Amino acid sequence: MNTRSGVLGLLMLFCLIVLIYLRGRRIERPAIAWLSLLILAGVIELIPMLIGFAGAYNIWPGLTFLPTQVALLTGPLLFLHARALIVGGKPGRWLWLLAPGAAYWLYQLWAFTMLGDYRAKWAFNDAVHVPYVVPAVFVGILVLLLFGIVATWRLYRRYRDWLDNNRADGIEFDAVWVRHLIILVAVAGLIWLGGELAYFFMEWGYERAFIVDMILLGLLGMVGLEALVRLQAPYPKMGGSQAMTTEDTSPARDWRQEGERIREAVREGGWYLEPGLSLDDVTRRAASNSTYVSRSINEGLGVNFSELVNGLRVDHAKQQMRTSGQTILEIALDSGFGSKASFNRVFRDLTGQTPSQYRRSSD
Repeated sequence: MNTRSGVLGLLMLFCLIVLIYLRGRRIERPAIAWLSLLILAGVIELIPMLIGFAGAYNIWPGLTFLPTQVALLTGPLLFLHARALIVGGKPGRWLWLLAPGAAYWLYQLWAFTMLGDYRAKWAFNDAVHVPYVVPAVFVGILVLLLFGIVATWRLYRRYRDWLDNNRADGIEFDAVWVRHLIILVAVAGLIWLGGELAYFFMEWGYERAFIVDMILLGLLGMVGLEALVRLQAPYPKMGGSQAMTTEDTSPARDWRQEGERIREAVREGGWYLEPGLSLDDVTRRAASNSTYVSRSINEGLGVNFSELVNGLRVDHAKQQMRTSGQTILEIALDSGFGSKASFNRVFRDLTGQTPSQYRRSSD
């Protein structure tokens, strides 16, 4: 085994160790399962480079068509992970996105086991695989990867809007992880594309491709490590209330008056002090429906649900800072925020000052 093979092997081992820790998580298991498959697919895809640098193909030329090319699964697995995390439920028809990757893997398995010795495999490779199959797979990888990135980004944007309109603690579930995963996969895709183009048009060999493979494995490791940090609690699912998604057929109303009524109920009842307050909670307590309550807030008050509740929380926190000797953390928790970090962010967004700056200026 040479140095290149050793480096790739260590990086693969690191990815697999991270994968084991990730699979040990007891939350968001469907989403983690899809993410684990994404990382595993990346490791499997690079096995030929590992054994190639180790000289395995020189010793066993029959390893040609070893079924390890699974890059067609990357885009679909990215989307399925994000969907399981954000929407939940069974993937249903979206499982068909895996069909091209599964079909190509079966094709490789057939070629590996049924074509005979290495001479027959090399002849088939030159006559059929390289001129016809490789270009089709290359285009398929690009199409599915682009679909996965775009579809996941659109899902992420929808989720942020949903959180703003349905959750008071939406800032705790901003799905920064999903955004970072999209970026990491997009960067990995560009690096892979550059490597493939260099291989076809600049006649790069295994030696020059080593740096590309090393970077890709490094990115896979980053994906796993950030997942360990970010996936600490279950994410609210968009399968719950869907504010402002159905047409309101009720008679014309004074939405401002209704919005003020909702705000007063939230304030007088102290509901805004509950860290996990959701639109469903307010709807149930107001004996109404989510579309009506959401429209009262959006059109009547000109804010979304998150802005309404967090505005009341910040007002409460400001009053506490003026009249009590509590610490910033104690005030944050007493005001309904789930953490000091989210309190600082919301407070700064609404007042232009950090809580500490506000406290000093009000003394």
